[in-house]
Amino acid sequence: MTATTPSPMRASPIQLKHVALFLLALMALFVLFQRDLQLLDAGSPLRQRYAGISSLMLAHGIFGALALLMAPFQFSSRLRQRHIRVHRLMGRLYVLGVAVAAPVSIPVAVILGPPMLVMAATIQAVGWLLTTATALYCVRTGRIQQHREWMMRSYPFAMVFVIARVILGIPAIESMGEVAFVSVVWSVIATACFLPSFLIAWQGVLSARSASAGA
Repeated sequence: MTATTPSPMRASPIQLKHVALFLLALMALFVLFQRDLQLLDAGSPLRQRYAGISSLMLAHGIFGALALLMAPFQFSSRLRQRHIRVHRLMGRLYVLGVAVAAPVSIPVAVILGPPMLVMAATIQAVGWLLTTATALYCVRTGRIQQHREWMMRSYPFAMVFVIARVILGIPAIESMGEVAFVSVVWSVIATACFLPSFLIAWQGVLSARSASAGA
């Protein structure tokens, strides 16, 4: 029994990770087809809304998309073990995406409004920069476990835009107007702040319980 018990405990986090990334990918595709493709139409209301700050939106969109695309590969143990150079290159591209997309989001929020979301955009941007910078510092100083944990804290900030847009795509919520918009954005940012640390802590609790049971 002691020889077979640890096997499923090791497999479970990998399965949950893959499910989570798959769901996030589905949400990103939903936002792409439901909203972002409107930007290809010069006459769309969304394109007109961004017309005055097209350069800012282009920088924010391109580098934000780069970070969103690179981050899932950073959680691949197989890629990290078999292709370490590719893993490091993707990590650098993720950091580059964050370094541009996060600060640019603040003037975008100031210009586009609403004013009550400027502070929300600032908190998201600062949180995204700080968690990513900490993850970078940890890997540069050889703290690999802490690096992974801070990457887990960084990526939710990248997904705030996607998750908020998915929730706001629900007709009942969308019909509530600006109140729903502000409430959803603040709620998703708050969740991005505390949920990763909660999950990391519980991973430690479960690992300790598993080790105790095995002993």
